[in-house]
Amino acid sequence: MAIGEIGLDYYWDNSPREIQRDVFRRMINFAKELDKPIIIHDRDAHQDVFDMIKEEKASKVGGVFHCYSGSWPLAREALKMGFYISLAGPLTFTNAVRLHEVAKMVPLENLLIETDCPYLTPTPWRGKRNEPAFVVKVAEKLAELRRIPLEEIEQKTTENGKRAFRITR
Repeated sequence: MAIGEIGLDYYWDNSPREIQRDVFRRMINFAKELDKPIIIHDRDAHQDVFDMIKEEKASKVGGVFHCYSGSWPLAREALKMGFYISLAGPLTFTNAVRLHEVAKMVPLENLLIETDCPYLTPTPWRGKRNEPAFVVKVAEKLAELRRIPLEEIEQKTTENGKRAFRITR
């Protein structure tokens, strides 16, 4: 079990930023009280998210940067704090050069894959409603970028998911 998806969204900006930051801070502390990892939503709020994670010592519980969209230097910072990087449908987009770099640079032991249903549908279904079965396209793209067998991606991301969410079976 984890606490999430929690974080900041400055793209839609539907809630005042100060309220978003207050709720995010409270949710991090709630996760620490329960000793549960967090699943972080970060959209156009990278600096504030990282600042708050450091201030609130969220590395004590760790977790996942869900549907990661940041740069390699930010990913490296997240890794130093003990977080996993999860890649979704945008990895399959031809214009996702920055994500392609991240996919190649993050150690395989720290990567997860996801679909973010019903949004961010991978190529070739981009623009349609996303579904869990489409995660295979994210895995295939990751295997292609890293030049390793798809089976290795499947095995490692499954192991990583179990470790990230403390699943023992």
